[in-house]
Amino acid sequence: MAFKSYLKPEGSVIAGLAVMGVVFSIYQLTIGPNVQVAMSEANHPSIESARKKAGYESAILVAGIGLIAKDANIIILGSASIIGMELSYRHAIMAHPETGKMVPPSESTYAPAGAAVSSQYEQEASGVQY
Repeated sequence: MAFKSYLKPEGSVIAGLAVMGVVFSIYQLTIGPNVQVAMSEANHPSIESARKKAGYESAILVAGIGLIAKDANIIILGSASIIGMELSYRHAIMAHPETGKMVPPSESTYAPAGAAVSSQYEQEASGVQY
């Protein structure tokens, strides 16, 4: 089976750039602006899960459009934009907002769901009012 593109060369580049824009918008709509992520708590679990969700959505989109159009430029440009967005957001997630230094994830980040208990729940369970 030959992998011959349905698009002309100039259309292929434009489609690749459009896919790059869609990948950028998926990250912006799923996670939020990079500046807000950088100013949030380092290694916040909900931001990390949103980053993974945006990555999976973008990969599925790039693969789907690239395979439907049978165009390598779409896959190359779309994959490059996913890599760029992942690096940018991973740095913003791991950087401490006050110092700007990278902070490794804590042990509680990898705790099973049953072990994770909110501090408000602990306060209510102990009966102590703050």
